[in-house]
Amino acid sequence: MKNTAYAEERYRKHYADRDSLSSSEFTVVMEGLLREYVCMGQCNMYIAVAKDSEIKQAIKTYLMDVCNQNFMSMKKILQDGGYDVPVSEQNATSPDKVHDVQINAIDDQMIVVGQWFAARSFMQLWDMGAINSQRTDIRDAFIQNFHRANRWHVAFHDLAVSKGHLQKLPEISPTMTKMSKAGQKLKESLTP
Repeated sequence: MKNTAYAEERYRKHYADRDSLSSSEFTVVMEGLLREYVCMGQCNMYIAVAKDSEIKQAIKTYLMDVCNQNFMSMKKILQDGGYDVPVSEQNATSPDKVHDVQINAIDDQMIVVGQWFAARSFMQLWDMGAINSQRTDIRDAFIQNFHRANRWHVAFHDLAVSKGHLQKLPEISPTMTKMSKAGQKLKESLTP
């Protein structure tokens, strides 16, 4: 318990301990902000072209639950430090104002599998961002963003499986990891 308290005390000491950002913090916060801004547009495109109403609704919910919230957390960090915010969420179209578009450039399977990969990429972005900051309020914001993406990574996989766009991930049973008798003999013959 002492060790936890020791680390926690030092961690809290660096919570918003300065207004300015280090060069690595500025870079990852700006990249996070811009990536979420682009994500808003990508989600709107997916909403416009998806044919399955459940996929459309999932993307709308993701946009509100993840993209918008993560964008706002990065915007707040920049504004609190006195930095310019180069883009505005006001420029992104509300998903409720997006109209259906009929094109053959992408289908529902590509959309939902793409979102599964996108959520994983966001998890990596937010993990890297947290690592690149010694300001613990920034780390906390990045970890919260990571957890949002983490939930949706599982949700998009589940949605893709339920729609037949992906298969369940294969499971490895304990018996599959046991060495065969021939393999055991080979191991024994190679062991000095």
